[in-house]
Amino acid sequence: MYIEDLITTFKNITKDNYPELNTEVFLNELKLILEKKKYDLQDQTIIERILSEDAESFSESFSDLLNVTVPDGEKRTTYFTNDNGGNTVIDLYIKSIEQSIDYFYNDIISKQFSGK
Repeated sequence: MYIEDLITTFKNITKDNYPELNTEVFLNELKLILEKKKYDLQDQTIIERILSEDAESFSESFSDLLNVTVPDGEKRTTYFTNDNGGNTVIDLYIKSIEQSIDYFYNDIISKQFSGK
């Protein structure tokens, strides 16, 4: 279930913020990559929680990574239609997922040690 949620979130973020990116081309590849990642049950639960409770921050994080990496203006459209551009977008999305998971773990650990 979390894979479908991640794919839906990917489509929504890119559709709203990057309409020039043809996400339909990359969805199968994204799904295969997410399936190969084989997140354990704990990570899956964290992903579901992030998507349900902190979706806006997650979307902003992914958008920020894209904005830093992908050129602006006309070059953006060319970049997004290029195979390497699509692969980069998928890589950045995976990176954003993993950073969110790491942040969640760090937050839990810091709360345990601070006694909160």
